Amino acid sequence: HRLAELAADGLAERRGAIVNVASVAALFAGPGQPQYAVSKAALVMLTKSLAVTLGPRGVRANAICPGWVRTPMADTEMAALGGDREAAYREATRHVPLGRPAQPDEVAAAALFLASDEASYVSGAVLTVDGGMTAVDLGSLAFG
Repeated sequence: HRLAELAADGLAERRGAIVNVASVAALFAGPGQPQYAVSKAALVMLTKSLAVTLGPRGVRANAICPGWVRTPMADTEMAALGGDREAAYREATRHVPLGRPAQPDEVAAAALFLASDEASYVSGAVLTVDGGMTAVDLGSLAFG
């Protein structure tokens, strides 16, 4: 929040935008990482608060919530599953409708859109970049 306050004047002059990177962990509880989920959920609410406070000055604030993305951090998580990394990614994304993790440039493209003039009336939004992962009704998987 403090950083946004420090940047607010410059952002307002340029009619700029803030794009925060949270995670789908902000939207759903998973096992073993409550601190991570809570910090990402807080970032989503901070984004919405910034949209409300800075919007009257012409500054937009949005968040993206990626699912699995092929990054060194995700590679470490896959290693924790044991065995072959590709098999771990397949298992981790087996219920993702697009059936794979994102590439970093796909997440960057979503952030670029939100920062661009094409999104000039988008503020306070939370955009999932997750291949459809958050659209899946986990409770119904046993019946599919």
